[in-house]
Amino acid sequence: MAEQKQPRRQSKKDLANALLKRLDEWQKEGCTAEEAIEKLTLKQYDFLIDYGVNLDNLILTPEQQKAVDTMKKSARPTFANGYNKKYPQSKQDLYNALVNFVTEHGATVQEREKINFRDLDFTIGETAYRIVLSQPRPKKD
Repeated sequence: MAEQKQPRRQSKKDLANALLKRLDEWQKEGCTAEEAIEKLTLKQYDFLIDYGVNLDNLILTPEQQKAVDTMKKSARPTFANGYNKKYPQSKQDLYNALVNFVTEHGATVQEREKINFRDLDFTIGETAYRIVLSQPRPKKD
């Protein structure tokens, strides 16, 4: 007796194409794009999203899609000089006091491109040191 082979499982690409074909058929039957997408099961909808199908192309007109793309591009914040973090005055004072202390004791402080009030690199003689100011989070009991 010959064994019957199990049918080949659909690939993800074939499954996505079948679902898109089904959406197209529903639209030809008179459904709007939104109604056709609502006919999909949640699992089918999630599969299409995870597979990378852009369902917005079915719902939005080309002009609307261009407007969405423009909004996505312009919504990103840009920083001309990078991120400017605000440091508490007490931390700045402590950092500056440490700089004054090590320079009074003969140390040479390495200047940073951008001061972060956290890392203080300096050398005394031939030995390099780094002091790191960190503020640990309070322990929760």
